[in-house]
Amino acid sequence: DPVPVFFFGEEGEAAIVTSAAPAAAAAKGGSKPAAAAAAGGKKGDGAPAAAGGGLSEEEKKAAAEKRAKKNAEKAKKKAANKEAAGGKKKGGDAPAGDADLNVTALDIRVGKIIEVWEHESSDKLWCEKIDLGEDEPRQVLSGLRQFYKKEEMDGRVVLVLKNLKKRNLAGVPSHGMVLCASNADHTAVEFVIPPEGAKIGERVEFEGLKGDAVPENKLAKKKMLEKLAPDLKTDADGVVVWKGIKSVTSAGACVASKGMKDAQVS
Repeated sequence: DPVPVFFFGEEGEAAIVTSAAPAAAAAKGGSKPAAAAAAGGKKGDGAPAAAGGGLSEEEKKAAAEKRAKKNAEKAKKKAANKEAAGGKKKGGDAPAGDADLNVTALDIRVGKIIEVWEHESSDKLWCEKIDLGEDEPRQVLSGLRQFYKKEEMDGRVVLVLKNLKKRNLAGVPSHGMVLCASNADHTAVEFVIPPEGAKIGERVEFEGLKGDAVPENKLAKKKMLEKLAPDLKTDADGVVVWKGIKSVTSAGACVASKGMKDAQVS
């Protein structure tokens, strides 16, 4: 009599299981061991079923390898996301909006020093009251005592960066910054000034650029001044420029008071 044959997995690579059951039993549905083997063949992936209906060693091994591979992929993806996030925090990727950042974020105004006095505890600082066309003059401190005498400060028309947060310098509040041109080693410093006829309180603009100055908090939080300041300079004619774009007021361009060329402005 023919012997029943059952396959596990693909026919070309399957193990062959034979049964000694009589042909009559086979005709009625086969023996219980054979039926169990057949049922196991439907569930298996090329490995014989384990006794009692559980997973075979090969199946357990395959499942473990699949879990390990999936966990490794998840760990790799998590590490990549963490690295990308860290790169943004460290400046690896430019924050959104930096491409559009320009000097119009700075609120530079024409001001006049109306009072000046020495700082009590610092031999480098002048304390000034500056008229910026506001209701009250602003108190601004400047580290200019080694470059300017009191009589050279009093009554001077200057440029003031207005949208800086108020802070203490050597214990005294200062709200703004008087802009000056300086050489590379900071041994020569001079005011940058508007042309005669510029109005007190008017905003200094830059040719072809339009935009509102940002609030003090945002300027500080986004470190905008640190990003913009390196390109604020005087050109070969001593004119205040940003990335080569000339500064302008209602009366003309702003310049270094003594004509300092190719200097940093801060």
